[in-house]
Amino acid sequence: MGTMTRSTWMKRAAALAIAPAAVLSVAACSDTSGSEQGADVEEIVESDTEDNEQVAEGDEAYVGTHDQSWYDDNESYVGEEVTLSADVNEVIDPTAFTIAGSDDTTVDELLIVHPENLSDVSPELTVAVTGTVKEDFDLVTVEEELGVDLDDALYEDRDGENYVHATEIDGSVASDS
Repeated sequence: MGTMTRSTWMKRAAALAIAPAAVLSVAACSDTSGSEQGADVEEIVESDTEDNEQVAEGDEAYVGTHDQSWYDDNESYVGEEVTLSADVNEVIDPTAFTIAGSDDTTVDELLIVHPENLSDVSPELTVAVTGTVKEDFDLVTVEEELGVDLDDALYEDRDGENYVHATEIDGSVASDS
């Protein structure tokens, strides 16, 4: 087998230990309610998860609306990549805006920061924001992360808030209203 480092050995052992569980979990999740002959795995998974907004896509911990469910659990997503859809509430400057909770909630707005100018973002536009949830907004830290100089006065009330450091903003999302 040659020389194998402890790290390489541990990774291989973990992969071998996980493989049977993954196969069993896929088999246990199969739905026999209809004919899936000729369908590929992607079609089956997509049809089984269309209505479940919180199913992670890829490495994302949460995919869904900025609603009460998200708000109640948002602390658990700190450090995780998420995709949130909501209406833009307020544009703070060209690199930041807030999203509002859905009409049926009383959740606080959520700050979204992005390293590039967001000229297409405007209030009431429905967006899907993909990024990492961060905690304890600190202007100096955010400026360093984004590589920009933000107006201190616009962010003085944001200290300590959770926020999303966005990597992608999609403004082509259909509105729920």
